[in-house]
Amino acid sequence: MDDAVVTALIAAGAALAGGALTGVFTFAAAKRQAAAAWAAGERQAAAAWEAGRQQAAAAWDAGQLQATAQLDVARRTLTEQTLANQRAVRRAAYVTFLSRTDSAQQTSQAWQSAIGTAEETPRRREYDAAMGAVGEALNVVRLEGPDAVTAAAETLRTALAAGAPGSQHSMAQGAFLDAARAALTPV
Repeated sequence: MDDAVVTALIAAGAALAGGALTGVFTFAAAKRQAAAAWAAGERQAAAAWEAGRQQAAAAWDAGQLQATAQLDVARRTLTEQTLANQRAVRRAAYVTFLSRTDSAQQTSQAWQSAIGTAEETPRRREYDAAMGAVGEALNVVRLEGPDAVTAAAETLRTALAAGAPGSQHSMAQGAFLDAARAALTPV
């Protein structure tokens, strides 16, 4: 072999070794670049996932706050409506009580003016019926609580105190009121 062939073989071997070595380095560089790209993609995907999770959590929290606020408004509205209905029932019961008390006072006056006449007995019956109606109205007012009972009983005592102190009429009223108060007072 002559020098030219040896030189050519050395050059070819160097070229092959250099190409192989370059291929190895190129492959390693490509592998590192692919790993870096994969890691960057993973970080980007994780960041997008976290941003989506946070956005979903914020939307959930906002929905909960809105639902809680709507529930609170509904609860307050219902409470206000209930209180308004209770006030309306109390007013109606008290108006009924006052109306029946007024009727009882009128029948009391009619009975008082008929004492000693033939009309005394029928007027007394009317008065007894009116007092029964007052008692029923007082029972309705009683459902509203002890303060309402006390106020209603005092109103009844004042409204029906037409007779003179010590008279049979005022003693009967007082006995009725005392019995009503004792029966209606919670134990």
